Amino acid sequence: MSNFTIQPDKFDIEAKGGVLGLYQFDTKIAKHYFCKTCGIYPFHETMRKPGHYRVNLGCIDEIDTNAISVDIFDGKSI
Repeated sequence: MSNFTIQPDKFDIEAKGGVLGLYQFDTKIAKHYFCKTCGIYPFHETMRKPGHYRVNLGCIDEIDTNAISVDIFDGKSI
């Protein structure tokens, strides 16, 4: 798994006001956002690097997630 995060000055949120919900747990350092309309997870602000983000690639218009090669790990077939 990658530790890739996006710096705040490189991250532009284009969601309309009031569309995103926020949930936090435990230390409340990480901020997990979701769409209030459909429930999808678009991005979160990380706990280990506050102020930096990780993004759901399916929410980026310029990325064709079907064209990305992935290895599937199901957790039981080791």
